[in-house]
Amino acid sequence: MKSPIGFFRQLKGAVTGRNAIKARFDILLADSQARCDTLQTKKKFAFLVHDPIMLVHYADVWKAMGPSAFSIVLTEYFACDANGNERLGLSEFFDRVCTEGYEVRKITEIINCGIKFEYVVTNHVISGSTEDVKPEPADDCHKKLLNRDLLLKHKHPAWEFEVDTHTYLPLQVGNKQIRYMYGADISDGWSLQSWNNIYDIFLCHGVNDEREIKRRFKGKTFIMGYPRYDRFFSGDIDYSSIRTEFGLSESKKTVFWMPTLGGEYSSIPLFAEPLSTISKKYNIIVRPHPISFVQEKDFIRLLEKFNFNIDRNALRDMNELFGVADVILADNGGTPFSAIFLGKNVIFLDVPDDLGTKSAGPSIFSGSSVMELKKHLPVVSNQEIQRLVNMLDSEVFYKENGHCIETLFRKYFDSPRGGGAKRVAEIFNSL
Repeated sequence: MKSPIGFFRQLKGAVTGRNAIKARFDILLADSQARCDTLQTKKKFAFLVHDPIMLVHYADVWKAMGPSAFSIVLTEYFACDANGNERLGLSEFFDRVCTEGYEVRKITEIINCGIKFEYVVTNHVISGSTEDVKPEPADDCHKKLLNRDLLLKHKHPAWEFEVDTHTYLPLQVGNKQIRYMYGADISDGWSLQSWNNIYDIFLCHGVNDEREIKRRFKGKTFIMGYPRYDRFFSGDIDYSSIRTEFGLSESKKTVFWMPTLGGEYSSIPLFAEPLSTISKKYNIIVRPHPISFVQEKDFIRLLEKFNFNIDRNALRDMNELFGVADVILADNGGTPFSAIFLGKNVIFLDVPDDLGTKSAGPSIFSGSSVMELKKHLPVVSNQEIQRLVNMLDSEVFYKENGHCIETLFRKYFDSPRGGGAKRVAEIFNSL
């Protein structure tokens, strides 16, 4: 008899569509839950996860905490987005969490049973528009308690309750809220918006995001560093497999290009053709944002047209790619901050940063800290590829850029490099 995950892979090739995605998701979830004896209702922490790619952000922290310390709660749109597109990394997510023995539950199960965790960890509010939580009728509370008893006996619930589309999602499953910062780039257009008022605790990457959070919100702050990059500083990474996978020549500089998600804010349409002209001179690896493979397929086709070496692994361990890179090419988003934390050289590709003033509302990059970074690091346009080549071939550039990177690290982070996952586990143990 095939295992549920093996059957999932067979089914994936035979059936398509939203119903098929749901069926595959249910198979994977059932396999994961079969490895847990019962629903654990007394765990202190839950991680509310909306996308499989969040695994790369949380994996090291989960390992440091251990499976008995938390539950993973999956949102309604975990398997596919609102348009019916399957999210990347779905099967690998379940492979990993099953191997580690983590408890995984759907949010509907938690709501049907009336479970409220003491602390819920999220990187943002995910969905909803208000902090108001509707009072629950006594009859519904009784039904949910009976549902919980049924679920503990591995039976289906007798009553179904819907997720509230208005109340911020984390508030529906937890009494206290922890925001695990998604990246060190912060902006008024998204990461510093008023929904942060729901959070009691903020886990920040460094002194800069901590300072801006403290200025605006009342929650307590802790500096965690960057847990997902702990392995980079461990000294035990074997780069031979990544060099083989991408066919990297050791006689060439390796350029790691990480375009952001965001349409006109992405460097792909402006730089795909110009950068292709130097792809023989350097090892160029391009990693589009994982969501770009679903939402920006034209950009992916453009990269394919020019035969770029594309990283398509949504759940890639980024420590290896950063480790083999001599220079990081960035445009917007968190990439340049990750590079600075890791001490890697950075060159910006010039893309528009004022589109918000031309549209109906502000962009997510409005007031972004990336704009400040661009004042300190080199920025090249798509008409300046020779200038880029000159920098890539210059030892003076590497020396000056490296010094600037360390100065920026102290300004934006000034936090320990490595040991972040253990630090977060210790913070949670102290709560």
